[in-house]
Amino acid sequence: MATPATDLVALFEVDEAGEALPEASWNIAPTTPVPIVVEPAPRDDRPPARRLEAARWGLVPAWADDVSVGVRAFNARGETAASKPMFRDAVQSRRALVPADGWYEWQRSGDAKVPHYVRGDAPISFAGLYAWWKQPDGAWLLSTTILTTAATGELAGIHERMPVVVAPAMRDAWLDAEEEGEAVLEAVLAEAPEVAAGLRMHVVDRRVGNVRDQGPGLVEPVA
Repeated sequence: MATPATDLVALFEVDEAGEALPEASWNIAPTTPVPIVVEPAPRDDRPPARRLEAARWGLVPAWADDVSVGVRAFNARGETAASKPMFRDAVQSRRALVPADGWYEWQRSGDAKVPHYVRGDAPISFAGLYAWWKQPDGAWLLSTTILTTAATGELAGIHERMPVVVAPAMRDAWLDAEEEGEAVLEAVLAEAPEVAAGLRMHVVDRRVGNVRDQGPGLVEPVA
C-alpha cells in the first residue's frame, strides 16, 4: 500500500488516524503491518468513530494461546467465515476495510508461474476482519485477515480465488458493527463478481516473489 495515509483518511472518511501507521510498501507479506479502517460499535452514548489503524496481517483471535496462530489466518474463505470459530465473532461485529492499491496474483504457465498486478482506477478496499489480542507483556495487538471468494471473469483465468473487494457503496454497511454480520457478508459476496469485473491487470516482474524487493517499479507492466 503506497497511497499516503492522508489520502486514505479523505477517501475512507476517517475521523481519527492512529500513530505509527505502516510506511509505503509495494510488496507486503503476511505478519507485517497493514493499514485498516475500523468503526467499533458506539459506547457510553458516544457516536461511532471511524479509525485508520495499523494491524498485523494474520488474525490472532482473543482466545489464542500464541501469536503464531495468525500465520495461518491471513486469509479467510468468505463462504465459510461466519461459521468458523476463528472468524465468526469478527464477522458479527469486527469487520474492517483493508485499503490497497492492488494485489499480486500468480498464474501457472507450464512449469512456471507468471505474476500479475490487479488494480482499480483508485485505491480499493478488501473485506477484512479484525481482532484484539492481549500479549504476554500486557500490550494489545491489533490484527486482521482478508476475505477471499471464488474468482470470476478474467481473474478466474489467473487463480481460482480472489480477495473480496468491497464496492464503495457497501463500505459503510460493512463497517457498521450494528449491521447483521451474515447478512452484510452475503451482500458483499454477491457484489464481488461485479466489482472484480471493473478491475484491470497486467504482468509484472518476477521480483515481486521476493518480499525484500520494494519500489514502484514492481507494479510496472513487463512484456
